[in-house]
Amino acid sequence: MKTPKSVAAVGVLVAVTLAVAGCSGTDDKPAASTSSSAAEKVTLTYVNWDGGMDKVVDEWNKLNPNIQVKLSKPSGTGYTLYNKLITNNKAGTNPDVTEVEYQALPALIANQVVVPIDGYVQDLASKYDKNALSQVKFEGKTYGVPQNVCPMVFFYRKDVFDKLGVKPPKTWDEYAAAAAAIHKADPKKFIGNFTAADPGWFAGLAQQAGANWWKADGDTWTVNINDAASKKVADYWDGLINKGLVSPQPNWSAQWNTDMNNGTIVGWVGAQWGPNQLPSIAKDTAGKWAAIPLPAWTAGDTTVGIWGGETEAVTANSKHPAEAAKFVEWMNSSEAGMSSLISNVQVFPASSQGQQLPVLKTPPPFMSTQPDYNTLMATVSKGVRTFDIWGPNANVTFDSYSNAFGAALQKKTALSGALDTMQEATVSDMKKLGFQVAG
Repeated sequence: MKTPKSVAAVGVLVAVTLAVAGCSGTDDKPAASTSSSAAEKVTLTYVNWDGGMDKVVDEWNKLNPNIQVKLSKPSGTGYTLYNKLITNNKAGTNPDVTEVEYQALPALIANQVVVPIDGYVQDLASKYDKNALSQVKFEGKTYGVPQNVCPMVFFYRKDVFDKLGVKPPKTWDEYAAAAAAIHKADPKKFIGNFTAADPGWFAGLAQQAGANWWKADGDTWTVNINDAASKKVADYWDGLINKGLVSPQPNWSAQWNTDMNNGTIVGWVGAQWGPNQLPSIAKDTAGKWAAIPLPAWTAGDTTVGIWGGETEAVTANSKHPAEAAKFVEWMNSSEAGMSSLISNVQVFPASSQGQQLPVLKTPPPFMSTQPDYNTLMATVSKGVRTFDIWGPNANVTFDSYSNAFGAALQKKTALSGALDTMQEATVSDMKKLGFQVAG
């Protein structure tokens, strides 16, 4: 993955669109470590919102008495955190290490909030495939070690499908047929839902279909959010919605939770991390779900998109970047670090070696009836396809998705039109920031 050379030059403009002020005056070279001796004790600050991360940090601290990590949870997640990081960058008050979702990394690079770690971390290419590394590499520089991979999959209520004699779908055509069969057998039941609350969900489906929303060539960006592949996905779901075959309840809503728990909704187009969320969504259905690969557009095609994923990045404010990078590398690529992440944070490693660790032989508790759950995830991960690059204002794109798709559902207009709105909003914002956008 790479960004155009103009990104760093307009970093302050990106900060404006994120409703914050200022960027650091650092260049793209790693900051110099102030540690003068291997025996000197260093304390790193680390911001992360994931539950269980304290146990991972505790394990690191026991193994590294001279490089201690102090963990804190941010006051907000996602772009609430990223906006604060950009604001605090100039003041020099950012932590040494921060959690960053893949789609947000370009904005932090543009604002010079994070620094490359190539001088401190080597041989990542032997541990990660090209798709995984593309999430953290920009213009040949590495800004983190990939932590997890979140391939999209299909969860379904095996007991309901078996009772109704409906086969789990292998293709999107079969998904539509299964949706019709389930709704015909019981008009109160739905195979799944369409959600306007999750732009990352739709982005993953668009990736599977072949979309590439952003491209960068030198100083020029090309934006194709309303491309044919994305409209194909939108039109497909439009057809299911218009026939009343999927629920309009958005993910995470109270009604969606209720419907998932009581069997009104008997399937979910989700991602690898689904079993971590299902206990709080459908607590009475443990052991009744099964996971299979995401339905394909063409039978036999193993391509899938991702929904989620993150890395840890070393900030420009860190006075100990070498030690910070060592901590990031240990957590995300060592056997001890990855095993701890799996056990305590339920991470599925981006590292192919990590995906074979013994701790993954035990399925998530919610999927106890599917002992090969993690083996399935490792297999599905081989077919992951992502965007070549995430745009520098993905937050604007994501906000536009929720607004435009929500409005389309409410007004019962074509979902493909919402993609046109997203395209216009994204391009307009990039041009206001001073980016060169083709077309």
